[in-house]
Amino acid sequence: MPGNRLPRVRSGNEPHPAPSMEPAGRGAWAHSRAALARLEKLLRCSRCTDILREPVCLGGCEHIFCSNCISDCFGSGCPVCYTPAWIQDVKINRQLDSMIQLCSKLRNLLHDADSSGVKACLQRKKCEQEEKYEIPEGPRRSRLNREQLLPKLFDGCYFYFGGTFKHHPKDNLIKLVTAAGGQILSRKPKPDSDVTQTINTVAYHAKPDSDQRFCTQYIIYEDLSNHRPERVRQGKVWMAPSSWFIDCVMSFELLPLDS
Repeated sequence: MPGNRLPRVRSGNEPHPAPSMEPAGRGAWAHSRAALARLEKLLRCSRCTDILREPVCLGGCEHIFCSNCISDCFGSGCPVCYTPAWIQDVKINRQLDSMIQLCSKLRNLLHDADSSGVKACLQRKKCEQEEKYEIPEGPRRSRLNREQLLPKLFDGCYFYFGGTFKHHPKDNLIKLVTAAGGQILSRKPKPDSDVTQTINTVAYHAKPDSDQRFCTQYIIYEDLSNHRPERVRQGKVWMAPSSWFIDCVMSFELLPLDS
């Protein structure tokens, strides 16, 4: 070849650069951390600027604070916009509090190397055994239950959702029941009715030494609202708050109900 010129590569045929050894998932991992950081900025108190603790909404202006941050504001005004603030206007935002707790769990998963199987895979550049890094208690019980081909969590249970549900939308609760193997009742069950007595299913996940094993029909109400229905706990029909239902799903247990 004349001279010292290098061979010219025609456009479109340039050699591709060597593939990067950085794991493909690391970019998504960083993106998740950044998204969580942006979300946490929205969950900060308007006064102390820390992550909200027991978030309280002022009814007049709807600014949100930690419950301890506004204890000296009642009778005066909102510390941000000076709208008059009265104690009867204060509302605890339960749904936002649940979101903050969820963000805390997500933060632990993203930043704790000991509990993050995804991060371990990225660092070692190979698949790690998932069980070493899984979240204990509920998720672990759920996995073992499925691997052993045991009945689902609410197998043998029927649920009736009574009243209004604002903090936990009824449609979402119904989906959880269905996914967990339970059945939905369209009418409120009565302990002494013939229809109730003809249901002969057994709640598989109820503790065998508990009288709850005889209960197969639950009347669920939202305990975060002011509505308090008449208590029912007779034979196969028990009344239970929606928070109990959520706790059962989170822990993958048919938790006992207070007497």
